[in-house]
Amino acid sequence: MFDYKEASFYTSYFQNHPDFRVIDEFKESEDEEEKNCYVGRIEVLNTIHPLIVHVEIPFTFPHNKLVFRTKSLSGYPHLIHTGKIKYGDWFCLNTPFAETPEEQLNQEVARLKEWITHQMREDLPSVIEDEYVKYGLAFANAYEWENPDEVKVFSAQAMLTFIGNFHKDPDYFKEPLGHLFCIKSPDNRFYAVANSSLSNYKLPYVIVDQAPKSAETLSDFMLLKEQYGWDDKTCEHLLPSFKITGRWKEEKKWSRQEWEEKAALKQIEYLEKELSKNESYLPAAPIKQYGTIAEISGTNKKPTKILPAQKKILLEEIKSIKESVIKEHKYYCPLFSDSIDYSKLTKEEREKQEYLDYLADVSPHEWHHFAFGIKDKDGIKWYILFTNRSAGLYEKISIDLSIVIINLQRLISYPLDRQGVQVVTEEMCFGRGAFSENIKSKKIAMVGLGAIGSMAAESLAHTGVSKIGLWDFDTVEPGNICRSAYTLRDVGESKVNAIAFIIKSINPYVETNSIQIHGRWTPHSDNDLEFIGGSFYANVNYRNQEEATKELEGYDLIIDSTGSNEMLHFLSYAAPDADIISMCITNHAKELLCISNKDGNPFEIRKAYLSRIEQDTKNFYIEGNGCYSPTFLATNCDIASLVNLALRDLNNCMKDRRLMHSTIYSYSDRGIVSDRLSTYKLHDYDIILNVSSETLYDAEEMDDSPEGDIGYILGSYSRDGKQIMITHIIDSLNAKNILSEAFGTSKGIIDYIGDYRYSGEKPESYNATSLEIIASKADDPRINTNNPLLAVRNPDGSINVNDIGLDSEGILTTYFHSTITASVVSVTFAVFFSTSTWASIIRSNF
Repeated sequence: MFDYKEASFYTSYFQNHPDFRVIDEFKESEDEEEKNCYVGRIEVLNTIHPLIVHVEIPFTFPHNKLVFRTKSLSGYPHLIHTGKIKYGDWFCLNTPFAETPEEQLNQEVARLKEWITHQMREDLPSVIEDEYVKYGLAFANAYEWENPDEVKVFSAQAMLTFIGNFHKDPDYFKEPLGHLFCIKSPDNRFYAVANSSLSNYKLPYVIVDQAPKSAETLSDFMLLKEQYGWDDKTCEHLLPSFKITGRWKEEKKWSRQEWEEKAALKQIEYLEKELSKNESYLPAAPIKQYGTIAEISGTNKKPTKILPAQKKILLEEIKSIKESVIKEHKYYCPLFSDSIDYSKLTKEEREKQEYLDYLADVSPHEWHHFAFGIKDKDGIKWYILFTNRSAGLYEKISIDLSIVIINLQRLISYPLDRQGVQVVTEEMCFGRGAFSENIKSKKIAMVGLGAIGSMAAESLAHTGVSKIGLWDFDTVEPGNICRSAYTLRDVGESKVNAIAFIIKSINPYVETNSIQIHGRWTPHSDNDLEFIGGSFYANVNYRNQEEATKELEGYDLIIDSTGSNEMLHFLSYAAPDADIISMCITNHAKELLCISNKDGNPFEIRKAYLSRIEQDTKNFYIEGNGCYSPTFLATNCDIASLVNLALRDLNNCMKDRRLMHSTIYSYSDRGIVSDRLSTYKLHDYDIILNVSSETLYDAEEMDDSPEGDIGYILGSYSRDGKQIMITHIIDSLNAKNILSEAFGTSKGIIDYIGDYRYSGEKPESYNATSLEIIASKADDPRINTNNPLLAVRNPDGSINVNDIGLDSEGILTTYFHSTITASVVSVTFAVFFSTSTWASIIRSNF
């Protein structure tokens, strides 16, 4: 089925390639680890360092990948060391798939040559042994090579990662000694965050003003201690319970025999006399240590000079022995540790002792870490240093006092391993999921933090938005959890505080003052706290409107998620110059209305288009106690999917520095439908018209009528008459029943507002019959609409842009025709203002 090649093909390929020389021709491998492979050796010509490559090519190449290995190089990025050392390290080339052996081999060779160009350097040896050089090269090349697997591996190996820009800010690190607030992973990786409430671990740090004298200094705690003059407090802070000191101290003591009082006191007298001399000498005892058992070897005790620091310890020990001898009339120090008889312990005692034994065995080998910062002109350069208790190197001496043998030791070196740190920049954190700078840089007011508002705030935080004001008067209840951004951790907390915490836990680049929390917990008594001031209004009564309006100053975008008519009405009139987006979901959870004041008064638009949707109040879910807070039926998925679609559209519009048009997102048989409003302005009049794309599609699907009567336009006018909102275009069949139902469902908001007709004439004009019919309806007292619309579908879909003339009575008649297109159908609208006068139809889409 597939054209797999023989070994001779690969030998010929490399023999004829100008960049290679074949050393060993390809043949079937006899190595058990290279089953079903052809193997050969080639030399890559004209490289900085000599490069011999062992090539493994599967019989089924290209459906199985070939491998290039080499012993010529080591320690380079994307050159992976594995247990197969017999053939060297393999090149991680991440080659894309090609369909034939020839094409795939060309790809592999091209990637190998690209690696050589990227990685080989004259200033580096062929074999890199320094681990820090390897690490630095890996860091520098992880993202340049564009290998996602390598990036993932490198990130997973970083021991200390700063998430945020605070790592080099001297103002954040006001003290030279402190703790980094970290999220510690089970595999001992540390993610430093600026927000202490997110952390589960405090990593000690120290910051110094000058760099270590050498790389060796940075690799030894005792050398660092000496250079920077660290005291015991600093040492204990960085390596708790390590008891780091360069002083002599007693480690252990042993005795050969039990001493009677007289002999012991005599020996003590001798020791005191000897140690009172300026220069004191005592015999040193060679001791071999095996765990807890000490073996005293040799009988010849060579005198050793006792140092002043050692003398002080010995005198204190002799004093203690003397007191014990006088009290007990003898002295004995056991040579061996007392063993524990586990058979005599209870189950609980045995488990406890086994745990203590485990700690005694494991604890010395546990890694302890601290961060080491060096101030420089660019801020602070960080390393993470780590060691364990078993790593200390000691100078030891055993002094034979005859009564007892004392083992003294002094710490002389504590080797440190070190690693550079990884810094996750804002670009790295949000690079793949960030919104455009045009919205990220805006200061956004989030009004209402219920199901919709909390999800919107959380999504905005995920996209890098960081300047947010939060308003909500409510606290988190258990019933909120199922379909919001909140968790059980937030129950009982105010919604604004809970969302502020969520935003800061997602976006580490948020400045504290960028998240403005409106509202506060106010005590009425010791046991009575109330969250107040978190909203513009209480019930339907506004607080000081001037004060509420002032709170909105400085915000570029207001997102209202309250679902409150009072709130949106207030915003529509109190902040006419601000960009406003209002989001509310219907109680059937099939539609999300995302209303924009780009299309006019958002309160009027939402009132009209929400009214066209069936509102079945018997399905309200009562949350909490009583009926004061009915809310809609919806799952988390319903809300999240629609809210994020709205935010996605908002971002796409903001990229072009414009606010989005109002859109109704809904679930239908076609999936999720985005029913977008188009907004047009009446020529020479301060009147705008809104019509949705789905309404125009409905109009398109209607049949033409020879008599010209296609259907009717339903909708509403704003209270001030300056905004016309078309919610339905219906055909003539059953029009009365449809209108009656819409009128009833909307509680009178949706009504007849015009006719939809077929011109039957040339596209430049309305026919006389249409004008007469709509004029008679304007004067009909039985019809509520005094200024009806006339929508005309033309024969060929083409519309004359402008047609101005006088009617038969000499009154100026203006038809400004603008095409509102649904597919190939063009619909022209005109507004009739009086018995004889028409306004121009819609001028242009905003």
